[in-house]
Amino acid sequence: MVSIYYINLASRPDRREFMEHQLAGLGLVGTRIESATPDDLTAEQLALYCNSEKPKYLRPRELACTMSHERAWAAMLANGDERALILEDDAELSSMLPRLLAELDGIDIDILRLEATGRRLRLLPKVQTTAGGVDLHPFRSTPMGAAGYIVNARAAKALLGHPAFRVLQTDLVLYNPFEAPAKSLSRLQTLPGMVCQLGQEHPVMRSVGKSDIAHVEERHAFKFKHPIQFRWMRFRDGLVDGYRNARDHFANRKNGLFRKAIPFAGADGQGR
Repeated sequence: MVSIYYINLASRPDRREFMEHQLAGLGLVGTRIESATPDDLTAEQLALYCNSEKPKYLRPRELACTMSHERAWAAMLANGDERALILEDDAELSSMLPRLLAELDGIDIDILRLEATGRRLRLLPKVQTTAGGVDLHPFRSTPMGAAGYIVNARAAKALLGHPAFRVLQTDLVLYNPFEAPAKSLSRLQTLPGMVCQLGQEHPVMRSVGKSDIAHVEERHAFKFKHPIQFRWMRFRDGLVDGYRNARDHFANRKNGLFRKAIPFAGADGQGR
């Protein structure tokens, strides 16, 4: 069975219990990875990557999130895992997940994204359907969220320490089809989703509670000191991204590209 790692703060035993209860109920066992927090960042890291005086920067909580995932990748490599399931501690798990994990030997992929999403993704026709009835699709979007995915050792080695993770948020690097390191890795999305990141309005989250890592609204100093330059940069970047996505979209229409939201196969295995 594939190794499972879930990211959790020591100060949140309620979330740890939530994950352990789910895993045990599915007949699975996970290894806890201590989550990084902004307090773990060094003065050098803050200066290099979290300086709001720069045109682009990461908020401390964003960099801490990436470092948490890096801890999980490092752990799987240190343990000699060929592949591992990485989870965040606010992930609801589908009853279909154990069967999918049992079938991974027949799935040759670097990154398998398990997360459901309400936003429609740009998908290519399925390349495989598992015995459990899960369709696997290549995807051309850069979806938000890194609450649940399977990564193999090759991909973990490519991801760990990559400089892109010091410029952009975890998911924006992990799933980007156009930029390194993800563009050189094979990536598939499950349909339906095997994992759903719980929103704050979800009844489970009302009992488990919000993250301890505060979402502090930080003023982007560069934006206010250099408004014209900042607007030009935003316009330029938006133009480049828009052209790249449009070109990719039309190039892949002949390959059957389509848009679809990823429903979650819940506790009963039914999509929602």
